[in-house]
Amino acid sequence: MKRWLALLAAACAATASALATAAPLSGSLTSVGSDTAGTLISGWAVDFQAAHPAVRVQVQASGSASAPIALIEGAADIGTMSRAMSAGEREAFARRHGHPPLGLILAHDAIAVFVHPDNPRARITLAELDAIYSSDRRCGGSTAVRRWDALAPQSGAAVDQLPILAIGRDTGSGTNGLFREIALCGGRYQPKVIAWPGNGAVVAAVASNPEAIGYAGAGYANGLVRIVAVARDAAGTAILPEEHAVASGRYPLSRALHVYINRVPGEALAPLPAAFLEYALSDAAQARVRGEGFVPLTAAERLAQRALLAP
Repeated sequence: MKRWLALLAAACAATASALATAAPLSGSLTSVGSDTAGTLISGWAVDFQAAHPAVRVQVQASGSASAPIALIEGAADIGTMSRAMSAGEREAFARRHGHPPLGLILAHDAIAVFVHPDNPRARITLAELDAIYSSDRRCGGSTAVRRWDALAPQSGAAVDQLPILAIGRDTGSGTNGLFREIALCGGRYQPKVIAWPGNGAVVAAVASNPEAIGYAGAGYANGLVRIVAVARDAAGTAILPEEHAVASGRYPLSRALHVYINRVPGEALAPLPAAFLEYALSDAAQARVRGEGFVPLTAAERLAQRALLAP
């Protein structure tokens, strides 16, 4: 294993050296996709443009569902997603281009569940989330939960007397899709869930409504809401989306931030997207990952992702 890592590191170093000595970069690069990853990609774009003044990077954070469409139509150089591309999206890409997309992971992230600060609830299970958010309760709940007092009482808290206002992301969001897959066991959202097109809007809505519960990218939660620990079941340990729990996958709503590109198998990637992705895996770029509320890749993970870029 150590020998393999050493050889891989040498190959990646050679690739980085070749990129550094190549002709100066110029042109435009377009990223389309995840709203969750939008701030991170935008920050990387600023730094990358500072190092390459003749390059312009355009970032469109219109939701993960827009990434496959833009890649299929040739409207994006890279597509960012807060969930993995579905089988149907991969098949549609392959029908158009004759080969599957190349996917990489650029950082770790999590979906946080949060409530209003006046709500004292400290933990919630996946089955309880399903009973709150879904219409079919595929995770095993016996009844729908539409009031706070239907859950374990919280020492006579005022919120127990209120109906639950369930807030989430819109259908174009990868966060919506992944939450549905994990917390709803692939079920359907119940019709009274209020869906917002951005993570920040979800946080603001929960902060303004004592009866609300919401979910969004963990990096968007702030002091105006309180994050609730999530347990896989009633007997399980409730875990907060802290860095070590997210990186290890112990937190039930952990995920990765994905990027997809159109590269013909066996051929080198075009210099501009190759240089940007190499930068995204660099020490400097991964340092920004933590600053934006995400979890950086480990050294071994970064080596593995760089290896995927090799023709």
